[in-house]
Amino acid sequence: MPRTWSGHSWRWGSALSEFRSTDARQAFEKAISLDSADPLAHLGLGLARISSGELEEGRRGLEVAVALDSNSALLRAYLGKAYFEEKRTSLDAQQFAIAKELDPLDPTAYLYDGIREQTANRPVEALRDFEKSRALNDNRATYRGRLLLDKDRAARGVSLARVYNDLGFTQLGTNEAAQSLALDPSNASAHRFLSDSYRDSSRQEISRVSELLQAQLLQDINIAPIQPSLGETSIATRGGPASVGFNEFTPLFQRNLTEVDASALAGTNATRSGELAVSGVHGPWSLSAGAFTYRTDGFRPNNDLMHNAYNVFAQVAASPEVNLQAEFRRRNTRSGDLVAQFALDSFLPGLRRTFDEDSARVGVRITPGTRSTFLLSAISSDRTEAGSVLDDASHAPFSYAFSTRTREKANQVEGQYLFQEKDFNLIAGVSSARASQHLNMDQSYYMTVDPSINFPIPPSDVSPNIEDVRGYAYGNLRIAGTATGTLGLSYGNYRDDTHQLTVHRLNPKAGARWDLTPVLQLRVAGFRAVKPPLATNRTLEPAQIAGFNQLFDDVNATRSTGYGAGLDWHVSKDVAAGVELTQRKFEEPVLVNNVAQSEDRHEWRRIAYVYWTPAPRWSLRAEAVHDRYESDEASLDANRPRYLKTVTVPLQLRYFRPDGFFGGLVVTLVDQALRRGASSTLPEGREKFAVTDFVAGFRLPRRMGLVSIGVFNLFDRQFMFQGDAYRATQDEAKGTPYVPQRTVMGRISLNF
Repeated sequence: MPRTWSGHSWRWGSALSEFRSTDARQAFEKAISLDSADPLAHLGLGLARISSGELEEGRRGLEVAVALDSNSALLRAYLGKAYFEEKRTSLDAQQFAIAKELDPLDPTAYLYDGIREQTANRPVEALRDFEKSRALNDNRATYRGRLLLDKDRAARGVSLARVYNDLGFTQLGTNEAAQSLALDPSNASAHRFLSDSYRDSSRQEISRVSELLQAQLLQDINIAPIQPSLGETSIATRGGPASVGFNEFTPLFQRNLTEVDASALAGTNATRSGELAVSGVHGPWSLSAGAFTYRTDGFRPNNDLMHNAYNVFAQVAASPEVNLQAEFRRRNTRSGDLVAQFALDSFLPGLRRTFDEDSARVGVRITPGTRSTFLLSAISSDRTEAGSVLDDASHAPFSYAFSTRTREKANQVEGQYLFQEKDFNLIAGVSSARASQHLNMDQSYYMTVDPSINFPIPPSDVSPNIEDVRGYAYGNLRIAGTATGTLGLSYGNYRDDTHQLTVHRLNPKAGARWDLTPVLQLRVAGFRAVKPPLATNRTLEPAQIAGFNQLFDDVNATRSTGYGAGLDWHVSKDVAAGVELTQRKFEEPVLVNNVAQSEDRHEWRRIAYVYWTPAPRWSLRAEAVHDRYESDEASLDANRPRYLKTVTVPLQLRYFRPDGFFGGLVVTLVDQALRRGASSTLPEGREKFAVTDFVAGFRLPRRMGLVSIGVFNLFDRQFMFQGDAYRATQDEAKGTPYVPQRTVMGRISLNF
């Protein structure tokens, strides 16, 4: 008969989570002196030693505990975790297998074994274990409350979502992360994975960094650093940053530790990149610092790009209830013309852009009880954007020079309250943002043959002050055990007196997830939103409703209404399929004689997918994405697309070998049709093409990292493509997902 953990042991076990490992260690040593045959006392002492950074000594304590009670699945699972930390791959797998045999209804060993298999380049096997762990989760109901079970299910959903990402099953991963947040909106891991899921999504940079902010505020002390490249919006690169985040190598035990994570990339067109993060945990403190750099000449003249980003992050658990953190970021970007305008030669040879930003953030998390969490975030940013065009075409008697410079200082303070009950949770918050800007624009015409003869136009110089106050509340309610409904309401008060722009609006939100059968789920949502001014483009407000994104990279004060419906079907354990339909109508402010007016835009997006794991080493992905954009025919910008339809069909095959080798081949079919305004000077028409990309790599032994090489546009196809830079919210670099030239990228990521 397994021993139960006594009240005394539970009390000192909780001391470990309060970073009082010395007190807990002394208590467990005393318990062992009183009863040396108590396996749970040895377990507690082993965990206390591991928490202090003594991994080998702690593991020995767990071995003693297992020797005293070899039939305990829990002790076997913890010993397996210790072997995993020591990178003793055969022993950790053995302990997890024994734990599964001892208690086949306990999901714990399946969860940890899934993590082991994922890091061992066996994502298909990991998928099976994670799904088994989630299915067994409710078996713990005899000794865990409903609230903690929801947290367990949310954690398992995040692990499952990460494996979906490895397999290329992006839509399933996003669905799992969003569903985890519906169960437990305070789950930091779910927010982090949803942020990673948005990484390759068009026009969802605000959602990505907002979810990252929420993950940081909700996380406990941990060793996983935030890569500098991931904390910024519109870091446009080719072949990087890393598709695998540093957090893939997160330890299973929280313990005193110092780590160094690094990645480097080099490729054609003089492309080179490097990223370094140093992080450490000691008791209640965690610290990290990182730097990122990226350079490329691009595939055409004046297509160069340079990024530099730096960050420093500190976090401390001031008490079991209070967690404090602070962060500083710096970014510098320089580029030429990155925009794809549906022609290889349609670019501005004299265009230059710069973007510089410094930001500082402080955050507080207060958890007075298991059901309540309070978050407070304050962000200050100082941003400068500049752009210039020098049109010196020799065939024209006159040339044109144009330059803009925007300096913005912004402050944003947000508070949020999260409450969770058995079948209900609530997210409520307020936000106040204030931005002071100075915009300067100079333009002139001059003689091409004699630049000293010029005709300047009086410069434009304005200094608007923008204020925004928002409030919101969202509730998730479990209905009859098979459905989760979401209701929300937000109110925004946006003011920009300089441009005569004021928006006061109530924004209702509604969504639902309904398990029609154990393998078929229906998702629906409808919402209204107003794009607020955001310091560093991030907020604590939920980014999605029932898995449908509601925060887009729109112009400030854009008013939008969106709808979505999705059907996800797990056909079998090897096959998943589904469809998702979304529609959005929005009114975008444009300036006419320095006065804001609105223009109508429409977006439609249709997605169908089939995912298949035909064998333990293979995964297949087939998707069809239909994206349509329409703009007001009377738009003042004649070059803005009036109609743009883009159909993409990616067909992907991935292979994983247990010795570490992996490979992937994806063929993407693209069909694009473009129509502009009648007076546009830019090209339009229709283009069909196929792009083939190939990646091969190897996971280094003992989870040291990975190396890979990728060849994009393998057959060196040239084609026309219209990028979405016309929908950019700021004068930042906006590249293209498809490069009309073969490019080769080699990459290495290391973990020490």
